[in-house]
Amino acid sequence: MMGAAANPTPPYDARAVANLLLDLGDDRRLPLTQMSILKLIYFAHGWYLAARDRPLIKQDFEAWQYGPVVKVVRDEFKSFGNHPITARACRWDLLSGDRIEVKPCLATDDGKFVKDIFEAYHVYNAWQLSELTHEKGSPWDRLWNASEPIGRMSLRLRNRDIKEHFTRLAIRLPSA
Repeated sequence: MMGAAANPTPPYDARAVANLLLDLGDDRRLPLTQMSILKLIYFAHGWYLAARDRPLIKQDFEAWQYGPVVKVVRDEFKSFGNHPITARACRWDLLSGDRIEVKPCLATDDGKFVKDIFEAYHVYNAWQLSELTHEKGSPWDRLWNASEPIGRMSLRLRNRDIKEHFTRLAIRLPSA
Protein backbone atom coordinates (compact mmCIF):
# COMPACT_ATOMS: atom_id res chain seq x y z
CA MET A 1 0.00 0.00 0.00
CA MET A 2 2.71 2.49 0.92
CA GLY A 3 4.86 1.43 -2.03
CA ALA A 4 8.61 1.37 -2.18
CA ALA A 5 9.64 4.61 -3.83
CA ALA A 6 13.17 5.88 -3.47
CA ASN A 7 12.89 7.67 -0.12
CA PRO A 8 9.56 9.45 -0.65
CA THR A 9 9.30 12.70 1.26
CA PRO A 10 6.58 15.29 1.69
CA PRO A 11 5.07 17.25 0.22
CA TYR A 12 3.36 14.58 -1.83
CA ASP A 13 1.14 14.74 -4.87
CA ALA A 14 -2.43 15.00 -3.54
CA ARG A 15 -3.42 12.23 -5.95
CA ALA A 16 -1.03 9.84 -4.16
CA VAL A 17 -2.71 10.66 -0.84
CA ALA A 18 -6.13 10.27 -2.48
CA ASN A 19 -5.17 6.83 -3.79
CA LEU A 20 -3.89 5.79 -0.37
CA LEU A 21 -7.20 6.87 1.19
CA LEU A 22 -9.10 4.95 -1.50
CA ASP A 23 -7.01 1.85 -0.72
CA LEU A 24 -7.78 2.27 2.99
CA GLY A 25 -11.47 2.60 2.18
CA ASP A 26 -11.36 -0.53 0.03
CA ASP A 27 -9.60 -2.42 2.84
CA ARG A 28 -12.46 -1.48 5.19
CA ARG A 29 -15.16 -1.88 2.51
CA LEU A 30 -16.01 1.81 2.94
CA PRO A 31 -16.79 3.48 -0.38
CA LEU A 32 -15.50 7.05 -0.73
CA THR A 33 -16.99 9.79 -2.89
CA GLN A 34 -15.13 12.73 -4.36
CA MET A 35 -16.43 15.00 -1.58
CA SER A 36 -15.33 12.63 1.18
CA ILE A 37 -11.89 12.08 -0.38
CA LEU A 38 -11.32 15.83 -0.78
CA LYS A 39 -12.23 16.48 2.84
CA LEU A 40 -10.14 13.58 4.16
CA ILE A 41 -7.14 14.97 2.27
CA TYR A 42 -7.83 18.39 3.81
CA PHE A 43 -7.96 16.99 7.35
CA ALA A 44 -4.80 14.93 6.80
CA HIS A 45 -3.02 18.00 5.41
CA GLY A 46 -4.22 20.27 8.21
CA TRP A 47 -3.27 17.94 11.03
CA TYR A 48 0.06 17.24 9.33
CA LEU A 49 0.83 20.97 9.14
CA ALA A 50 -0.05 21.39 12.82
CA ALA A 51 1.94 18.35 13.95
CA ARG A 52 4.96 18.50 11.65
CA ASP A 53 5.13 22.15 10.58
CA ARG A 54 5.36 21.25 6.89
CA PRO A 55 2.76 20.47 4.20
CA LEU A 56 1.63 16.93 3.46
CA ILE A 57 0.63 17.72 -0.12
CA LYS A 58 2.20 20.05 -2.65
CA GLN A 59 -0.97 21.35 -4.31
CA ASP A 60 -3.00 24.23 -2.92
CA PHE A 61 -6.48 23.97 -1.49
CA GLU A 62 -9.16 26.25 -2.89
CA ALA A 63 -12.33 27.42 -1.14
CA TRP A 64 -15.29 26.01 -3.05
CA GLN A 65 -18.96 26.01 -2.09
CA TYR A 66 -18.81 22.73 -0.15
CA GLY A 67 -15.41 23.29 1.44
CA PRO A 68 -11.72 22.96 0.60
CA VAL A 69 -10.86 21.35 -2.74
CA VAL A 70 -7.61 20.28 -4.39
CA LYS A 71 -8.39 20.83 -8.05
CA VAL A 72 -6.22 18.01 -9.48
CA VAL A 73 -8.05 15.50 -7.26
CA ARG A 74 -11.45 17.02 -8.09
CA ASP A 75 -10.62 16.83 -11.80
CA GLU A 76 -9.68 13.15 -11.50
CA PHE A 77 -12.90 12.13 -9.77
CA LYS A 78 -15.56 14.62 -10.90
CA SER A 79 -17.04 12.05 -13.31
CA PHE A 80 -18.14 9.99 -10.29
CA GLY A 81 -20.42 12.79 -9.03
CA ASN A 82 -21.82 11.72 -5.66
CA HIS A 83 -21.19 8.04 -6.39
CA PRO A 84 -18.40 5.95 -4.86
CA ILE A 85 -15.04 6.26 -6.60
CA THR A 86 -14.08 3.00 -8.30
CA ALA A 87 -10.85 4.08 -10.02
CA ARG A 88 -7.53 5.57 -8.96
CA ALA A 89 -6.12 9.01 -9.71
CA CYS A 90 -3.76 9.21 -12.65
CA ARG A 91 -1.37 11.75 -14.09
CA TRP A 92 -0.17 12.41 -17.62
CA ASP A 93 3.28 11.05 -18.42
CA LEU A 94 4.75 13.74 -20.65
CA LEU A 95 7.27 11.38 -22.23
CA SER A 96 4.85 8.64 -23.25
CA GLY A 97 1.65 10.68 -23.47
CA ASP A 98 -0.08 8.04 -21.36
CA ARG A 99 -2.10 8.40 -18.20
CA ILE A 100 -0.37 6.59 -15.36
CA GLU A 101 -1.82 5.72 -11.97
CA VAL A 102 -0.27 7.78 -9.19
CA LYS A 103 1.11 5.27 -6.71
CA PRO A 104 0.40 5.97 -3.04
CA CYS A 105 4.11 5.99 -2.18
CA LEU A 106 4.45 7.78 1.13
CA ALA A 107 7.16 7.37 3.72
CA THR A 108 6.06 4.76 6.26
CA ASP A 109 5.39 7.21 9.09
CA ASP A 110 3.50 9.56 6.74
CA GLY A 111 1.40 6.66 5.48
CA LYS A 112 0.58 5.78 9.10
CA PHE A 113 -0.30 9.42 9.77
CA VAL A 114 -2.79 9.41 6.85
CA LYS A 115 -4.19 6.07 8.03
CA ASP A 116 -4.72 7.50 11.54
CA ILE A 117 -6.61 10.46 10.04
CA PHE A 118 -8.71 8.05 7.98
CA GLU A 119 -9.51 6.06 11.13
CA ALA A 120 -10.53 9.23 12.99
CA TYR A 121 -12.72 10.70 10.23
CA HIS A 122 -14.13 7.77 8.23
CA VAL A 123 -17.12 7.62 10.58
CA TYR A 124 -18.45 10.86 9.06
CA ASN A 125 -20.29 10.94 5.75
CA ALA A 126 -19.26 13.34 3.00
CA TRP A 127 -21.76 16.04 4.03
CA GLN A 128 -20.69 15.86 7.67
CA LEU A 129 -17.05 16.18 6.61
CA SER A 130 -17.99 19.20 4.51
CA GLU A 131 -19.77 20.78 7.50
CA LEU A 132 -16.68 20.26 9.65
CA THR A 133 -14.67 22.34 7.16
CA HIS A 134 -17.26 25.14 7.41
CA GLU A 135 -16.70 25.78 11.11
CA LYS A 136 -16.96 29.46 12.01
CA GLY A 137 -13.50 31.01 11.81
CA SER A 138 -12.00 28.16 9.76
CA PRO A 139 -9.75 29.07 6.82
CA TRP A 140 -12.57 28.15 4.43
CA ASP A 141 -15.12 30.23 6.36
CA ARG A 142 -12.89 33.29 6.59
CA LEU A 143 -12.20 33.20 2.86
CA TRP A 144 -15.58 32.08 1.49
CA ASN A 145 -17.65 34.36 3.74
CA ALA A 146 -15.34 37.40 3.71
CA SER A 147 -17.26 40.68 3.62
CA GLU A 148 -14.59 42.36 1.48
CA PRO A 149 -13.23 41.13 -1.83
CA ILE A 150 -10.06 39.17 -1.40
CA GLY A 151 -7.33 39.50 -3.98
CA ARG A 152 -6.17 35.89 -3.92
CA MET A 153 -6.65 33.99 -7.13
CA SER A 154 -9.25 31.20 -7.05
CA LEU A 155 -9.79 31.71 -3.30
CA ARG A 156 -6.68 29.71 -2.39
CA LEU A 157 -6.33 28.66 1.22
CA ARG A 158 -2.89 29.42 2.63
CA ASN A 159 -1.00 26.70 4.48
CA ARG A 160 -0.24 29.24 7.21
CA ASP A 161 -3.98 29.71 7.85
CA ILE A 162 -4.69 25.97 7.71
CA LYS A 163 -1.87 25.27 10.18
CA GLU A 164 -3.09 27.95 12.61
CA HIS A 165 -6.62 26.54 12.47
CA PHE A 166 -5.56 22.96 13.16
CA THR A 167 -3.21 24.09 15.91
CA ARG A 168 -6.18 25.82 17.57
CA LEU A 169 -8.27 22.65 17.10
CA ALA A 170 -5.56 20.59 18.81
CA ILE A 171 -5.69 22.88 21.84
CA ARG A 172 -9.46 22.32 22.10
CA LEU A 173 -9.12 18.53 22.11
CA PRO A 174 -9.17 16.74 25.45
CA SER A 175 -5.86 15.22 26.51
CA ALA A 176 -5.62 11.45 26.13
